[in-house]
Amino acid sequence: MKHAILFASLLAAGATLFAQAADAGQPAAHTFALDLDARGQVTAIEPTETMPAELRKELEARIGQWAFTPATFDGQPAATRTYLRITTAGNRGPDGMLKVLSATTGPGVASLSNPAYPTSELRRGEGGIVVLQLAVDARGEVTDVAFYGERQRASRTLANAARDAARDWRFKPETVNGTAIASTVVLPVCFMATTPTLSTCAWQGPDAKNFNRMDIVAVDPAARVDTGIGQFASN
Repeated sequence: MKHAILFASLLAAGATLFAQAADAGQPAAHTFALDLDARGQVTAIEPTETMPAELRKELEARIGQWAFTPATFDGQPAATRTYLRITTAGNRGPDGMLKVLSATTGPGVASLSNPAYPTSELRRGEGGIVVLQLAVDARGEVTDVAFYGERQRASRTLANAARDAARDWRFKPETVNGTAIASTVVLPVCFMATTPTLSTCAWQGPDAKNFNRMDIVAVDPAARVDTGIGQFASN
């Protein structure tokens, strides 16, 4: 055990790893930049990470079946750029399609550096989960870091290490009518020694919904997605 495992940063810095994981039957997360017109129609779609052509085709076909609600500007629906994050289970359903666990909109990830694993906890083999709430300005910079929820399942030292690292993270802001907007983001930081599973670092977020280690959640995204089963499947 040498490092803190920060799953969101693995997506940003090693997105290809997740794309390959999906084909290997492992849980995966993928992000697409979406441009929506004032009717909520997708006018442009582009994955933010490299992925196999067949996987991209399958996910974009799935996205084409979903409904989107754009942001408003001066009380009217407006052209919106958002980032759609899709988490898949790895195993396929009876119809042969990838099982989608979550589909959420919000700012995209630009860079997430791993926190330093405190020496004392590292020596003891101690891990934990820290859930952070970040205020992100219209430039994509983190302006405030708070702990989300009443209790953190980690030592104070681990929690502080996660908070310190988060101050340097960067995001790709959503835009409304061509103007970048600020946002609030909630995500987990997982310090662990064991091989992760989908339920590793499970946590409860906004609206008392259950999330997994790959979920990054915008508290009030500019655009919203309706997959027909809500933003999150049961997991």
